[in-house]
Amino acid sequence: MIVGIHGDAVVNRLRGMNMPLMNLHERVLSVLGCQYVDDILIDAPYEITPEVIARLNISEVVCGTKHDNIGVPYAENMYDYPKRAGILRVIESPSTFNLANIVHRIRRNQETFEAKFDRKMKAENEFYKEVHSSNLKSQ
Repeated sequence: MIVGIHGDAVVNRLRGMNMPLMNLHERVLSVLGCQYVDDILIDAPYEITPEVIARLNISEVVCGTKHDNIGVPYAENMYDYPKRAGILRVIESPSTFNLANIVHRIRRNQETFEAKFDRKMKAENEFYKEVHSSNLKSQ
């Protein structure tokens, strides 16, 4: 199985300034960790064209039903040619995990971190006030 991974610039252009969450190298290493992956097409084109299929000798294009292409321009065009050529296979994705879940987790963890940081700063400021006031009293 060959997995295509879009470059950072493509993802950033289509999804916005804070995307992708992981850079290209991190995404490649993550995908390489999957036992079913034989090879990776780095900086894959956004649309699967007849040229890509011929050059890589692709006999089947597979995609899952769960993806985060909502609001992404041209997302419906990604699989136009494989669909017309009859080589697109859609696999039902059993997981509901998606980008929105990841962003929600990041925001929740950020709020927790900020609250913890605020508590520590307050405790540190009180400590320094106490030390400073006791130093003034002893002089």
